[in-house]
Amino acid sequence: MSVAFKESQTTARQSADETPQYGTSLLNLTRHDWRMALIVAEREMRDTTRDWRLVIPILGLTLFFPGLMTIVATQIAQYVGQYGAELIGERAVPLLLLVVGFFPTSFSLVIALEAFVGEKERKSLEPLLATPLTNYQLFTGKLIASVVPPVVASYIGITVYTLGVFLTGNGSSLDFSSFTLVILITTFQAVLMVAAAVVISSQTTSTRAANMLASFIIVPVALLLQFEGYLMAFYSYDALWWMVLFVGMVAAVFVRIGIQQFDREQLLGRQIDFIRFNVLWTLWRDRFLGRDEPNPKGGLKYWYAQTWSQVPQLRLPMILLMSMLVVSAIGGVVLALFNPLPPEILTELRGTQSRENMLAVQTYLADLPLFIFAHNIRAILLLVIFGTLSFGILTALIFMLPWGIIAFVATQFATVGENPLVFVGATILPHAWVELPILLIVTASALRWQAVIISPSGHRTMSEAWTLASAEFFRILFGFGVPFFLLAALLESFLTPAVMLWVYG
Repeated sequence: MSVAFKESQTTARQSADETPQYGTSLLNLTRHDWRMALIVAEREMRDTTRDWRLVIPILGLTLFFPGLMTIVATQIAQYVGQYGAELIGERAVPLLLLVVGFFPTSFSLVIALEAFVGEKERKSLEPLLATPLTNYQLFTGKLIASVVPPVVASYIGITVYTLGVFLTGNGSSLDFSSFTLVILITTFQAVLMVAAAVVISSQTTSTRAANMLASFIIVPVALLLQFEGYLMAFYSYDALWWMVLFVGMVAAVFVRIGIQQFDREQLLGRQIDFIRFNVLWTLWRDRFLGRDEPNPKGGLKYWYAQTWSQVPQLRLPMILLMSMLVVSAIGGVVLALFNPLPPEILTELRGTQSRENMLAVQTYLADLPLFIFAHNIRAILLLVIFGTLSFGILTALIFMLPWGIIAFVATQFATVGENPLVFVGATILPHAWVELPILLIVTASALRWQAVIISPSGHRTMSEAWTLASAEFFRILFGFGVPFFLLAALLESFLTPAVMLWVYG
């Protein structure tokens, strides 16, 4: 290692220490932070526009591809029009607009992947890291420089395609709602893909590894694009607005991940990536068994005491989940008021019919506890899997779902003259007083585990912090979730039906 490189590292460390850290997200960066970040972004975009190997493919995709899609849209409309299927040709226009906005972004990922690791391999990163820039300013500048070119290219492509379809006489099928949705989806997907690529570039040690990991960005977003195209083809604009919200939330998560996890010293010092499964397994095992405490003691009682001590740390995610529960319940009530069930179904909700339905279920009560218990555990595991893939976003959304359904059904009871509070008290409360608190604790623990990657990890690496949080989740799941879910299943199988028969009898 040269003397100049050592001096640059020392200067970078001193400048990072001496420069105040103004914030940990884009929302609380100061004006000075933004000014320094824009200086970095200007440097990056100037270097990008000088490289013809990047400019020519982007211009080609921006200008040639929209023209090609205009011709395709015209040919589709003419072909299906011969068979009286003009509707298919009309829906192809906004669908191809979605594709036009996606392609420049996907091929422009090379700019984001080269943001850090590319400069590191070209030996041009050390002088930049030696400047008096904080980690937040440097990463934000790189992020802006990586987002702007593909987004601008997508907007130009969308404009060229829109002008083309109007000039060819097919613009009548492109309404304002679909155009606005495509603009928003393209913008959020571009930020999502580029932010994820910049995070990969800052965490890998070679361009080859970054390009390999890029498939984990392209493939999911391509599948998401197909689903969005399906919704667009069938006029499911309400669902598309929810997709816009979801993609925007995931994009914000990736931006926060990059800001929190970027560290110039680790970027300079890391030469090769190692997968240390034995170390991670040891960390997980010791945290799950409680062996990593200062003075560990044996016995199940001490293990439960350790596990219970984690519950107060879940206060913030539990408050968040309870707030979302209230929002979900209000949403269920509003949805029921504007979308009442058909009369033939509403008659099934009356008290006499509810009693007959409960009597018919009596023969299956003996088999219900294991079924309900397995359903709850399966729901938690699905919540963990989908929540991990979405960094906790789907965890919160899945938690909201049943309470919205309960509020929807209770409101439907009110429309047929039944008391909704009596319905909730008879069908939900007998087992919910056990199930809801433990579900709240387990889900909050899962949410903390899934969100640990977007929060500061202190002296721990990202993988170590994630492993320890997973061990804490499984301690709560096995220590409290499994026994209390079993108790709630027994109550729901035997106590709740008895209360319902008593109330509605």
